[in-house]
Amino acid sequence: MTETVWGVVRNGLIVPSAPIPEGTSVEIRVCEQPQVPPELQAEFDAWEQSSSEALELVERMAKELERDEKR
Repeated sequence: MTETVWGVVRNGLIVPSAPIPEGTSVEIRVCEQPQVPPELQAEFDAWEQSSSEALELVERMAKELERDEKR
């Protein structure tokens, strides 16, 4: 089976964009990053920040709901 799974390097480790079954043989190739205009990159960064903030809010609300249910 040959399948392409993309990923990124974070803290020196390769993080795939999809799960890879344990024991799978892989070939790692370093690909050139496409050039993204600065204004588009700024928009991507803003969306990523917003997503992170939204996730934190949802997690905080879930914890509060869990605490309320235990009362």
